Order: sequence, then structure tokens, then C-alpha cells
Amino acid sequence: MVAIFRISAEPLLFVHEMRGLGKKLSITMKGDVEMNYKIEKKEAFRIVGVKKHFDCNIEENFSEIPQFWTEVIQNGMMMEIGKMSDQDPYGILGASAGMNGKDFDYYIAAATGSPTPQNMTEYEVPQATWAIFQCIGPMPKAIQELQKRIITEWLPTSGYEYADAPDIEVYPAGDVTAQDYQCEVWLPVKKK
Repeated sequence: MVAIFRISAEPLLFVHEMRGLGKKLSITMKGDVEMNYKIEKKEAFRIVGVKKHFDCNIEENFSEIPQFWTEVIQNGMMMEIGKMSDQDPYGILGASAGMNGKDFDYYIAAATGSPTPQNMTEYEVPQATWAIFQCIGPMPKAIQELQKRIITEWLPTSGYEYADAPDIEVYPAGDVTAQDYQCEVWLPVKKK
């Protein structure tokens, strides 16, 4: 089952109509850019790639994680990881796992059924319900801005809270510096 929602950039406005009576719920929230998202339940899947341990410091993470991506590109691992992507979600994934308020592991990986090479590690992403947000724009700025908005604007008023699963960024093939590049942010959620 998939529920699709759209949040736009207008002041807070609620229009309630009942489903089945030709009615729907439309929520518009304050913000400067629309947040398009959908809620989906996904089965567990395995990711394989490289990981690095980080302290939970958002401002530092917004510079250190892009540096980690640069290292993975420069050392040739990105090509190896990309070749393994053979399952949904397709593309290169950035996954923040094991968050405990102090630190976490960040994976650059691919969803795959392939064996784990000796120079990589694997992680089992559990079955979860995900709020999947569309992100459009050049990386890393566009995704960092979206992540801030999800936490400060969407999550507090959504009726959902964080679930026990990793946050995932899904980067399909394309020019990540392009104004029209599209990727996704998967936030694990459960009803409040």
C-alpha cells in the first residue's frame, strides 16, 4: 500500500474531505520549496559497500560525509559499489545506521544479492515503513537542505516519529551537480 502526499510552500492550511465521499486531506505547510513524499512499507534488504563511523554532530557531518564520498570516488570504490546495485532501491545509497544519539555508522553502498567482496562490508536494512522524499537539485546542498526541512518542518507535524531503521539517501545514476538531478531521502517512520 502506498500513500502519496504533497507538501507545498504556502502558509499552514488544512482542507479536510473524507475518502470515499470524493473527499481528501490536503495539507500545505510553510516552507520555500515543496516537499513531495510518499509512505511505503518495504521488506528487508541487504546493502554492501564501505562504512565510516561518525559522531552525531550535524554541522560537522554536513562537511565530513561529503568528504567521505570524495574519498570513495577517488579510491575507485564507487565504481565497484555501483556495479553491485541489482535490487530496489537502485543506485548508490548513503545509509546512516546504528544512531544512538552519540554516534553512527554511515554506509556508501548498494542494495544487492551479490556476495560481499573482502574489501567491503554488509548491512541488513530491516523491514520498515518509509517516508520517501523526492529531492531535486545539486548535491550535497539540495539533500542537506531537504534533510533539515524534514526534521524541522515535516516530522513534528506529520503524525509520525522515527522508527528503528537507518536513514537512507538513494542516488540514481546522473549528474549530481545538475540543477534537475533527482534523488530520494528515505526516513524510517512509525505512527505516533
